[in-house]
Amino acid sequence: MAIAPSVVAEGLREWEYIAAPEAITHKVKEAIERFQMLEPNETVIVGVSGGPDSLTLLHVLWRMSGEFNWQLVVAHFNHSLRGEEADADEEFVKSFCERLQVQCVTGRADVRALAREQKLSIAQAGRRARYRFFAEVAQKFSSSKVALGHTATDVVETMLLNIFRGTGTDGLQGIPPIAPLTVHGQVQSSSQIWIVRPLILCWREETEAYARVYRLQPRLDRSNLDTKLPRNWIRLELLPLLRQKFGKVDEALRRLSELARDESAFLNQLAEEQLAKIQVHYSNGKVAVNRDALLALPKALQRRVFRCMVEKLLGPLNEVSLEHVEAALKVVERHPSDAAYHLPQQLFMQVTKGIVWLIQLETKSANLP
Repeated sequence: MAIAPSVVAEGLREWEYIAAPEAITHKVKEAIERFQMLEPNETVIVGVSGGPDSLTLLHVLWRMSGEFNWQLVVAHFNHSLRGEEADADEEFVKSFCERLQVQCVTGRADVRALAREQKLSIAQAGRRARYRFFAEVAQKFSSSKVALGHTATDVVETMLLNIFRGTGTDGLQGIPPIAPLTVHGQVQSSSQIWIVRPLILCWREETEAYARVYRLQPRLDRSNLDTKLPRNWIRLELLPLLRQKFGKVDEALRRLSELARDESAFLNQLAEEQLAKIQVHYSNGKVAVNRDALLALPKALQRRVFRCMVEKLLGPLNEVSLEHVEAALKVVERHPSDAAYHLPQQLFMQVTKGIVWLIQLETKSANLP
């Protein structure tokens, strides 16, 4: 059954009724084309929590699916963190999908228990479990694309969060429009699965207006109102103050994220070229470079080459921070041989006989060359 803006919802401003559907659809098409997110005739997994952003994403893609012949499959993950509310979210998403006649797959995990077992924060454990579920659904339906509902507002919030936690220039990118799906740093399939974010050019106010126009009646997660959580504090307290003082701060930060993304892509390409020149070993969970050649590079490239080494072993999304990279490079600089440094995720760095080794501990050998 189609959901159409046949009646203006009570309290809805007229401009929203006229502009919201057109603006969102235009921006989604622009994002899909600019970042090469989706092709015609694809099966697309859509991650839907039941909130305004993910419901808007699903509804927009559903409206566009006839034009592009997409087969949509909804994936909803229950983190078991909010008891009956989370169960109600799951039932709501299943019911919404029935109305659109879209297939819905649900999954769940006890994220608190996973966090304890894996010694992770609840957010980290939840993300791993959720992305593993997305990967399983994508593989089941032979899909290479998982669409998520992150917006330009999420990009801005993530940028600020990264800055306050301590980040390099890569952290200024916020959230990428498209990225390989990884769990615990590892790509989840031999045939690549990609996370795509078609709402990345849209603001949250636009998705909320769209949801009002189409009477999507999204679920509200009350934990998003808890300002003890850093992201919520940024969204609910800091950003309103910045807007008051500086006006269009969101747009300025979004533009900065695009500049950072372009410049980072260029520098990463240089780093990969340099790594290919100075690498002396890569196999079986180990990568090694010539120490003197690494230290001869400009500092900015040293960091990125080291980051490339890490990503060869752990994948692009990992827990090795700028702080870890800086500390490791200091060890390399001070010790031409017989030095070691432990990094997150069972990664071990050893400097021996003028060679810098990165080794996954389960493959660590006592007989390094």
